[in-house]
Amino acid sequence: MSLRDVREDITRWAGRGDPIAIATLIAVRRSAPRPPGARFAISGTGELAGSISSGCVEGDLHERLTALLGGGAPATVTYGITDEMAAGVGLSCGGEIDVLLDPYDPGDPVWHRLWQLQEAGAPSVLLTGAAASTRSRHLLLEADRSLGTLGSAEFDRRARSRVNEWLDRSDAQVVELVRGDPESAVFVESFVPPPRLVIVGATPIAHALCAMAARTGFEVLVVDPREAFLRPERFPGAAALDARWPDEALEALDLDPRTSVVTLTHDAKLDEPALESALASRCGYVGLLGGRRTQRKRREALRARGLDEAACDRIHGPVGLDIGARTPEQIAVSILAQLIALGRAP
Repeated sequence: MSLRDVREDITRWAGRGDPIAIATLIAVRRSAPRPPGARFAISGTGELAGSISSGCVEGDLHERLTALLGGGAPATVTYGITDEMAAGVGLSCGGEIDVLLDPYDPGDPVWHRLWQLQEAGAPSVLLTGAAASTRSRHLLLEADRSLGTLGSAEFDRRARSRVNEWLDRSDAQVVELVRGDPESAVFVESFVPPPRLVIVGATPIAHALCAMAARTGFEVLVVDPREAFLRPERFPGAAALDARWPDEALEALDLDPRTSVVTLTHDAKLDEPALESALASRCGYVGLLGGRRTQRKRREALRARGLDEAACDRIHGPVGLDIGARTPEQIAVSILAQLIALGRAP
């Protein structure tokens, strides 16, 4: 479970004065049940929250975290099939993981600010010192400010210089702030709002795609100037409905690399301005419904509008994976599957 998933338990324990220790999954090699960023936490009264694996290592982690609460030192531990504990503690899936063990300090202003940002749904990046020989430190980065320290002014400066890069992604990873220096290793977690999916065209495919994408974790916006089609009861999963023309609606949005735009109208007067606006932006994915003839005609129209071939090549068309989809629901599945396959999903 992620930090967001255990936040409520951690803050409740801290509120009543319990000591807390946290295990953080910081690296995965080969196969593992959970991605980096998963947490397993214990309180001084014996309560547990979260999970690092599917139960393979939690028993051992519980013992280590209990020792940490008893005055032990923070550490990084590795589990895997090559580990000497493989017979009893290793990962049955055949992977190898690194886990950081650290006490939770409720007085650290970094945690207080991070919880505020998560409650508000605001983006941030948390860096945790991951070098095995040092006590982990925290640095919290926002777009225009930072809080905490990694213990070195040079490390902090290097981290701040990469904040925009990390705010454009939603994963967690270990990086070396100084290449080739393992002592500069930090665990970077990007806490950003859900990726957005902008659907142009309030069509039956859009209806199915909106419902599926919202349940998958996307923030879905539906754009269509035909208000008779753009009715709230047709799109209960949408975060917003926009009845402006596509170019006006898209230009009002910050189409960042975590935004995907899919045009489903099959109508040139809606498709073309939507595609032109999307391709002129930084959005990470542009999909266009329609067969080869439609794809060719839209590209010709876009080139006539001044877009070059490289811009047109950003279009995924026909949109979706080729799975033989026929019905609106099946086509929606193919589109969502392509977004997932390309790493566009939460």
